This record gives sequence, C-alpha cells and structure tokens, in this order.
Amino acid sequence: MDTNLRSFRREDADQVVALARQAYARPEEHVGNPVWPSREELESEISDWDPPATETLLVAEDGDGVVGIGGVEAGGGSPEVADLFGPVVAKRAQGRRLGSRLLAESIALARAHGASVLDAAIGTNNRRGRVLLERNGFAPRGPVQAFYELRPQDHRPAPPSPEGLTVRRANRTDEEPVFALYRECFPDGRFPEDWLQAGLDEGVVHLAELDGSPVAFLTIDRPDRWIYLVGVTGEARSRGIGGFLLSRALESYWGEHPGDLLGLATRADNTPAIRLYRGQGFRPTLLLQPYELVL
Repeated sequence: MDTNLRSFRREDADQVVALARQAYARPEEHVGNPVWPSREELESEISDWDPPATETLLVAEDGDGVVGIGGVEAGGGSPEVADLFGPVVAKRAQGRRLGSRLLAESIALARAHGASVLDAAIGTNNRRGRVLLERNGFAPRGPVQAFYELRPQDHRPAPPSPEGLTVRRANRTDEEPVFALYRECFPDGRFPEDWLQAGLDEGVVHLAELDGSPVAFLTIDRPDRWIYLVGVTGEARSRGIGGFLLSRALESYWGEHPGDLLGLATRADNTPAIRLYRGQGFRPTLLLQPYELVL
C-alpha cells in the first residue's frame, strides 16, 4: 500500500494520540517523544511551539489514515538543539521502512530550522529504535533516565518544613541567587541561562530559603506539565529541604491548574532522588537512553 509523508495538521490529532498511546503501552516501542495520553495533552504541549507543530511534525498516511508520526520540536529552550519526535509506526504498517523515512525527514527538518544538535531518547527495551538511531549517526548521551508522573490525588505531601525554611515564587529580582544555585547544581549547563531567566519572568521558578538564604530551587513548565529542574545546594542536602520544596511547589501549581498530570525525569541510578519522588507518590513510567546527533 502506498504511504506518503506530509506535514502534521490539527485534524490529525486523534490519530496521532492513538499512535502515542500504542508506543507508550509497549516497552519495546517506548520513545521519549511523543508521550500524549489525550488530545488535550497534545494540544497543551504544542500550543507554544515556535515554529509551530504544523511546520515541524510529520505524519505518514495511507489510504486508511495516519500510520506514523515523526518530526522535531525546534527553537525551544535552545535554538541550536531540536528534540526528536518518534518515529512511531502503527502496528499494521510496520515493515514498510516508514521509521527510516520518518527519521530521515526529521533530521532534514532539524537542519532546515537551524539546529546543530538533535536530541532523542529511546526505551531501554526498544531494540529496533536503538538500532535505527545508531545506523543514522546518533550516539548515546549520558546515563539512562527514569521518568515519573504524578496526579494531584496521588500526592503524598512532605512532612512539616525544617525550622526557618520558606518556599516562594522567584522573580527577576532573584536572578543572582537562582543562577548561583543553577550553576552549582547543574554545572553541565542543562539548559541555556536565558531559558531560566524567562522562567523567572513567567513565575515558574520556586525558591526555598533557609533563614533567608537561598538553598534550593525548582521549575515547573506549564505547557509541558513538566518539572525540569530540582536543585539543592550541597550544604543543605539530606535535611528534607528538597522534599519540602517539591511538595509546596506542587501544591502551589495545582492551586492554579487543578487536575494536571505532572512528570519529571532523573538518572536511573539517582537513588536519593528516586526515593524522594516515590515517597511523594510519583509512579515510574519510562526508562529511556538519551541519544544525540550532531548535525
């Protein structure tokens, strides 16, 4: 059966979500993107893409409808880095080399939008996905990442705060201490600093202070519904500060966005962080190996 590739359209959303659910349900098909359980989740994530998803996502279509999804998110936190979506192919269309076609077109899209690096993630049980990436020049980047999610009704709040600890929303006047915490906790510069600066302007950075001194911070991205950074200064660790900050930030977020499902990721060997997240009710969802392709 003939299959053609074309740009994503909004009317494809329900069929694309069905493909995302297929991949999410089968460990041998796990990918880092997309992970959309509903049309609402899809529309929320792509709502602020610039360039829009209609220019950077692809679908494969045959006479019976959409049978594949691929593409990239370009121009996000860092314009030099694009994130790979898929490729995911419907079970009935597997064996047509659609994964290879979608991946090749996705790489071309990343280049066309000025990216110099294309990031990807593949489930540790997704052997075919790993082989496809590596055949196309992708290399593993860093350790395996464990992914978790939490619904408000499953949250188990942290115990009362350590004496003298307060949590509040940070703003631009807190730029210096927040950046100092970021540089200490994430010396590899996980995100560009202008991304964090924008977070201060948008009120998505939560700051913990012990006796008035900044000791920890956390960011929650609303469109992605994702906790991207949780950092505690070395001198303040093992005192319950990270757990209390996470708990208060979650309650603050859900006060404005009730019912939202939130996710986060950490190194699969980061036992203290995993213990903290599981203790507050987060449940494991994916185990992914990051990859990157230098374009």
